[in-house]
Amino acid sequence: MKIVFFTPVLKVSAIGRVSSLVVPQLLKLGHEVVVVRTEDPGFFEKPIHPFSCRVIFWTNEEQVLQLATQADLLVYQIGDHYPYHRGCLEWLPALPGVVSLHDNFLGNLFFPWAEKIGRACAIEQICTLYGSEVARRFFDHADAASFISYASEFAPMTEWVASMASAVIIHSGWSIDRIKTACVGPIEVVPLPYDAPYASYATNSRRQIMDGRRRVIALTIGHVNANKRYTSVIKAIGMSPLLRSCLTYRIVGAIEPPIKKDLQALAKELNVEMVITGEVDDRTLADEIQQADVMCCLRWPVLEAASASTIEAMLYGKPAIVIDTGFYHELPDDCVLKVAIKSELTDLQRVLEYLVDSPDEGIAIGKLASQYAHKTFRPDYYATRIIAMKQRLDRSQLILNAAQVFSDQLKNWGAKGDPEILASITAPLTLFK
Repeated sequence: MKIVFFTPVLKVSAIGRVSSLVVPQLLKLGHEVVVVRTEDPGFFEKPIHPFSCRVIFWTNEEQVLQLATQADLLVYQIGDHYPYHRGCLEWLPALPGVVSLHDNFLGNLFFPWAEKIGRACAIEQICTLYGSEVARRFFDHADAASFISYASEFAPMTEWVASMASAVIIHSGWSIDRIKTACVGPIEVVPLPYDAPYASYATNSRRQIMDGRRRVIALTIGHVNANKRYTSVIKAIGMSPLLRSCLTYRIVGAIEPPIKKDLQALAKELNVEMVITGEVDDRTLADEIQQADVMCCLRWPVLEAASASTIEAMLYGKPAIVIDTGFYHELPDDCVLKVAIKSELTDLQRVLEYLVDSPDEGIAIGKLASQYAHKTFRPDYYATRIIAMKQRLDRSQLILNAAQVFSDQLKNWGAKGDPEILASITAPLTLFK
């Protein structure tokens, strides 16, 4: 089968990393794959993940159209970062395909796209999906945090992308109802594939002994933004004399200077030992994960369909603390430590103290997490489900074609859409599902 695979490929893109794992599996299954990189042209000179197949730019219209015409399947990897997925939005309306949806909130994808197509057209789309009041308020926010808070609840724009897809692969089931209302084709939940490339890489320990007790390391990784709950972790540590005395909180990832300054001020005020490293390379990141005793993978509001950093923590055999909602709620209770958003600070304090007092329990949770993650988040399985989606698409097209024939015939007979008549005609078509 010939597959055209639209995806970001940048080294810094987690979705690019996923694609670099899945494409080799498709090739291994004997399929022919061409990758179309989808970033804004300003990124075209940046380092990319390795691919053992042809890689072209989405801006090469002649090549893309030729490949799409010859292809058996088009696949789009789409997340909530417009600069990485611009090419997907340029081609998906004209060349529908299977969309692998990496986020259940796409407001940050839609916002720049709205500026491109025109505010009036964008408001019309929002109004169609969510109503005029939501459309009126969508662009009326003082800052990014207030926009995300509002839009993630009332206008996540998930339906916007799903409605352009022939089929959708989603990485958890918690918001699948939105997708079902928008996509007429097949929809399937498939676990996000990920890897731990340096899991066997040995590092020198930086752990210290203070007052007879080894310092425990809690870690959060990834781009530093508000929904990762850094201030909650700092406050929870600051509430506990035990945690203040023996726990170091490390933050690894790109961070804006004002945010860094605020976090440092809060940690100092609460007498919390905290280290902010900034962005690091892959090997250093792996070292940070291996040195950690616990990973803080908190998200609120939950925007992603699955969390790559949580999966990575599990693959490395680390106990991960998560908020009990969305994708995280679907993880087995014995593989992660779940806290409730309504009691976030007290739950965090309790869980962190538990791990400090019972280090063997943390190790045991990490082992179970690793076993589950290696069994579940597999690139080879993901590739097989992409191929299976082609078969489902073919079957669904048969149903749509048959429905169109019946619909046209009913119109010729003067039918006015009586529900009872339509039900009696369409019900037999369900045997093709």
